[in-house]
Amino acid sequence: MEELTERKQRILRAVVIEYVETAEPVGSGLLVERYTFGVSPATVRNELSEMSERGFLEQPHTSAGRIPSDTGYRYFVDRLSERSVQSDAAKQVRDLSRNEATLHQLLAETCRVLSRLTSQVSIAATLGERSISVKSVSVTGVTKERALVAAVFSNGSIETRIIPATPDLTLADIHDVSLALTAAACEVKIGPIARMASPEFGELKPAARILGAAAWKSLKSICRSLSTGKVITEGTQYLFSQPEFKGDVDALGKIISALGSEETLHEALDKPYDKGATVTIGHENSPDALHRLAIIASRFYSGQEEAGAIGIAGPTRMRYSDTIPLVETAAKALSEALSRLMR
Repeated sequence: MEELTERKQRILRAVVIEYVETAEPVGSGLLVERYTFGVSPATVRNELSEMSERGFLEQPHTSAGRIPSDTGYRYFVDRLSERSVQSDAAKQVRDLSRNEATLHQLLAETCRVLSRLTSQVSIAATLGERSISVKSVSVTGVTKERALVAAVFSNGSIETRIIPATPDLTLADIHDVSLALTAAACEVKIGPIARMASPEFGELKPAARILGAAAWKSLKSICRSLSTGKVITEGTQYLFSQPEFKGDVDALGKIISALGSEETLHEALDKPYDKGATVTIGHENSPDALHRLAIIASRFYSGQEEAGAIGIAGPTRMRYSDTIPLVETAAKALSEALSRLMR
């Protein structure tokens, strides 16, 4: 991501803070009134205009102020947010881990508390069986426009899916796709495959690369299905009170429908993680129905073994600075609780 000058960073941070609080476009007059940038109002207007042209801000209407774009939020989260969790909120989350409860009870109560503290949707997902690995993947032509993907796993199970194909594919092309898929997936456990991006298949012909990408997407879906555990959600009702969804019943309906799909929620939480929480913003999420949401999630563990993920989903206009550390606190508390249960 391109760098912003220090002044642009300060202005972007101010726009995010104001928009999160009010849900109203932020104008240069308000910024000059509330913040000290050391420059004239005209300069602030120019900076806002330039950041809009570069994609960090958006202007809903010609005469309106600016709001952060997905890119602007991403820059804020990665470089500008000052993260701190309220001590009382953190204590409520940590206290839950001291309760003697089953994993499902612990997750359900943690989700309820997170949702109440943030006024957002909370999600928890446990992992299913992830120790099995892929032995081979083959693709076979069925018709001119259909192909069959067959994946063989280390526990002896075989899963098949039908995928689209094109008439210009030869038997040699399809064979090459099978070899490339097996080379990429052989002996890899299903958990990582469910999160891996598609190989580039650079050595294949263009039509074969398209088939390979479709087959890999199908393989990921199979692995995700095999490794899926349970999903818990709380707080969907909070979406109805969000200003950005008032009057947009169609978008809200699609979001609620997507949040009701266990497969969608597993995919939303099942991202590559570094230490701490992972944040996906707007168009970084799939499916399209989730493009107006941000999702903050963090993994929890049972001993050294990954056990699941917990997160918060809400409008991109979210209090990232408070919510990110709160989700991390919840994940850490769950890990400690599960480790005690193991002992």
